[in-house]
Amino acid sequence: MTMQIRTISLYGKNGERRDVDFELGAVNIITGASKRGKTSLIDIVEYCLGASECTVKEGYIRQTVDWYSILLQFTDSQLFIARAAPLPGAKANSAAHMLIANDITIPMRSEITNSTNIDSVVSFLTSKVGVPEQITEVPEGQTRSKVNISFRHSRYYLFQSQNEIANNEVLFHQQAKPHIPQNIKDTLPYFIGAADDGRLADIETLRSLKRERNQLARQLNEIESLKGNGLQKGYTLLAEAAELGLYKSNNLIPSDIVLVEELIKISKWKPEDIDSEQSTDPLVNLEREYQELLQKKNTLKFRLREAREYDASESGFEKAVNDQSYRLNAIGLFKKFERTHGNCPICETHNVGESKFEIIIKRALSDLDSKLDGISRSRPRITGYLAQLMEEQDQTLKHIRKIKASINKIREEDDGLTRQVDLDILSARLAGKASLYIESIHWNQDVSGLNNQIDILDEKIFIMSESLDPEALKERLNSQLSCIAEDMTRWARELKLEHSENRIRLDASKLTVVADTPYGVIPLSNMGSGENWIGYHLVTYFALAKWFIEQSRPVGRFLFLDQPTQVYFPSEKSESGDLSEIEKDEDREAVRNMFCWIFETVQSLSPGLQVIITDHADIDEEWFQAAVRDEKWRGDFALIPKNWYESGLD
Repeated sequence: MTMQIRTISLYGKNGERRDVDFELGAVNIITGASKRGKTSLIDIVEYCLGASECTVKEGYIRQTVDWYSILLQFTDSQLFIARAAPLPGAKANSAAHMLIANDITIPMRSEITNSTNIDSVVSFLTSKVGVPEQITEVPEGQTRSKVNISFRHSRYYLFQSQNEIANNEVLFHQQAKPHIPQNIKDTLPYFIGAADDGRLADIETLRSLKRERNQLARQLNEIESLKGNGLQKGYTLLAEAAELGLYKSNNLIPSDIVLVEELIKISKWKPEDIDSEQSTDPLVNLEREYQELLQKKNTLKFRLREAREYDASESGFEKAVNDQSYRLNAIGLFKKFERTHGNCPICETHNVGESKFEIIIKRALSDLDSKLDGISRSRPRITGYLAQLMEEQDQTLKHIRKIKASINKIREEDDGLTRQVDLDILSARLAGKASLYIESIHWNQDVSGLNNQIDILDEKIFIMSESLDPEALKERLNSQLSCIAEDMTRWARELKLEHSENRIRLDASKLTVVADTPYGVIPLSNMGSGENWIGYHLVTYFALAKWFIEQSRPVGRFLFLDQPTQVYFPSEKSESGDLSEIEKDEDREAVRNMFCWIFETVQSLSPGLQVIITDHADIDEEWFQAAVRDEKWRGDFALIPKNWYESGLD
């Protein structure tokens, strides 16, 4: 599998396109002054390959570019990936455009559309480079989450940014970010090849075999526990049946034939049928009637209260009418009306015709008589209604007391019924045991077959467990890292790095480079100067790249290195990038030797490895100049053409 970078392209908001082309299987150098966009190339490639965040710094690139893209070369095809720039205030954009063909012409801006998303692109890359469907293993007792390995995890071994390549605290790309170190530790065995590509499937097969074996073992144990020692289990069941009344004989040790016959009878036991006439529970009916009577009692109570309130109001009205009548009688108006006709009942003067006052008085007296008469007629009905309600209330209370007494009596009798139900439950359980036992005594011929199946499964489980043993995986990883350490040690000596007289290796548990000395292990963090830190980063990455190529591992066949000469070319002092700017002769020689070593190593792996270097250095020698791609990014020339940001587009 080959995966290298042919072209990095930027699409400007002005509709123009900026291409940076690279050569496959060779060293590619982008050289130039600081602040020209060299470092952004790593960010752009990572973004197009599925990074969760666009790390391109704010400036001309962010202001003028609306799509980033790369053209990748595989053994059998090319892949074009374009990803939309993040919207203002956003960290990323999932919109993407992807093309796959034998030979791709980089599309114009008008041809770029939001035809897919970046997750689909990563999924395709995962399949294309051959990353197996794997889930990392989490040791028992640990709570960290499993990792679904994808192409994204291979990026740890492809890039070295400016703040990583000269760092003595971190070795791998993005190692300083939270959770990334554990992801690297978990996925490294898969990318190196210590974990077979089919390990996940084998782990699931092993789990299936163990489940099958456990099922057979449970079946065998059940049979053996039922059978017991000969027929001893059967005699125990018979004794239980005697206690429950299911076996009437006093002989608890009958012959084997009788034992089996009696257990067959017991296995067929069923509770006695309940008479259909008694199937209705009387307690249920009484409880229902009791609740209905309580409801009736409450209703009668409410009616009595309403009737009494009505009776009281009638009595008050009658009293008021009588009081009015008494007042009229007190002044003798009734008698005067009867004696004098045509005379005023007050002053007794003679009137001509009937006076209005007389008419009003007569009408009032007539109305009072009518009301008194109505009250007198309704009084017997109210009194009778009250008496009827009180009688009905007394009868209801008597009925409630009788029902309650009946309920208490039935509940006392139910205690005995409950004991019978419990006895039936125990009898049913014993019948089930007897049924299983009767069936088990005919399984003798199957036990040997079960044992044979378990023995076969045990052998398969043992073999697979040995191959999948985490300790075996660790041993295999260490063995492979030992092979990688041979290249690391040899190359460290060629670069004359400190402690290279000792064995140099990658410590996968601590994610660092160490030197095994007679006095103990020396980690990268305790090694010399920046020159050594850069050197050990380089030998580690190149040794891993060589291993990935030779072992056909699913990792891209390129390395992207940013500013490997930064400890010699401080950015504020670099103008031309010529070695003459370096003050010390030994430093100038170290820079030249480093580039020579990179060129020689890539040549030895040709065409398997592509290296892209963005750096200040510009060595004035033919072999170096032949590797310089694009124009040198100095003066007005940079990644972003000057007219893009001078046109006024923001």
